[in-house]
Amino acid sequence: MAEEIVLAMEIGIKLINFIGKSFDEAKNITDLKSVLKGLGFEDRGERKLGGGNKGIDCNEERCKKYECTDPETKKTKHRCLGGIYIFSITKKTNCKNNLDCFTELWRKRTKKGIPLVNEEYNEKYLYVGKDINNLNTRISNHFGASGGSTYALKLASKDIIQVVEKYNITCHRFTLNDDLPEYARAGYIAMIEGILHEKLKPILGRR
Repeated sequence: MAEEIVLAMEIGIKLINFIGKSFDEAKNITDLKSVLKGLGFEDRGERKLGGGNKGIDCNEERCKKYECTDPETKKTKHRCLGGIYIFSITKKTNCKNNLDCFTELWRKRTKKGIPLVNEEYNEKYLYVGKDINNLNTRISNHFGASGGSTYALKLASKDIIQVVEKYNITCHRFTLNDDLPEYARAGYIAMIEGILHEKLKPILGRR
């Protein structure tokens, strides 16, 4: 048993290193989409700051595959929409502020439960995240102004909305297509998110 565990760990480390190298070669969001496709993630389009954006569609066949509806409670959680997302950021043409101004004002935010500014970051990416159940709900929290302890960007909050409106902020969404059991699926999504966070070095990170 001990030898099997060691072998499994060695395989896992090799897999992580292989995936990491694949992301190293990705120079932009188009390259990232290609790598993620090879890892089993489907590109589900973009959602932009400013409203009027649709959530990710799901269909009956997909819901049935991932058992989204609990047979006892009849409640639907849409775990078929689990996956990862990447927020990219660029200045609008009329924006005179650089990203140093953005990060300085972000640090002064009064909202609770928001990601902190990373010490080192890539100016192309704002944030990387995941949700093993439903990306629609999670991403809506980021674009919204939810209060309380919900951990999210809360981009529509009064303490930051006038700043973020000067930037083009886009969320790129990817759902995982797989036949993995739930525990393995959650671990795989978390692993890919962790590697992306390490490789992309977004402006905002974990608490």
